[in-house]
Amino acid sequence: MAIQTNGRAFILAMMLAGCAELRAEAPLFSPTDQIGPPPLTEGIWIAVHEDCPASNLRRRGRFPSECTPLEIRRLSDGAWQVRMRVDLVSNLSREERASAESDAAPLRVVIAPATEHPSPEAFAPLYVVERNPTSEDQRIGYTVVAPLGPMPATEALILSSIGCTDILRDGPIEGVAPQYSTRVGENGEEVQDLVGCTASTQAAVREAARRALIENVDELMDRRYVHVRP
Repeated sequence: MAIQTNGRAFILAMMLAGCAELRAEAPLFSPTDQIGPPPLTEGIWIAVHEDCPASNLRRRGRFPSECTPLEIRRLSDGAWQVRMRVDLVSNLSREERASAESDAAPLRVVIAPATEHPSPEAFAPLYVVERNPTSEDQRIGYTVVAPLGPMPATEALILSSIGCTDILRDGPIEGVAPQYSTRVGENGEEVQDLVGCTASTQAAVREAARRALIENVDELMDRRYVHVRP
């Protein structure tokens, strides 16, 4: 899933919502599920890829919009806050900046280990991020974070959302309910399209996160997020 950086939209990666994205009807994780030490270094992060080369890591001021600058902070109750730093983007028109700022409300998230039995003293190799709604028209969604290098990480691979098609390709997951819509095919036959899926347990989300990472690892290796300043 690509990050839109031109036209009217400039969208925070962790807030991207696909048409068939894993959702939940109610929060499945809380700050108490964040077992182990904090996995990420707080501060400003940018996405490094073909359109935002590593040379931008040395910038002291603003970044091109393609770098998607994010601020990641720990909250007093142990949860996290992620927000898009529109003020750190250099190449937006007045109209684009106004549109981006309207989508840049801080997002409260819980970052929990994707392993079934995490150690309370150790970091985990993979984390699932539960994104809480910021408006009435949004639902709970999930992001996958794979930290890279020494921990707390200053680099990570981030899958902005968990796609239903990806996680159900190898078969059903207990605790994940798929949703289908029915249409008439070209030959008049009835066709069912996967339009969404809903998780009801933490175990289901963790399994979905692991499957989603495997399905998207090649794409993720071309885009990593890097901490650039406190």
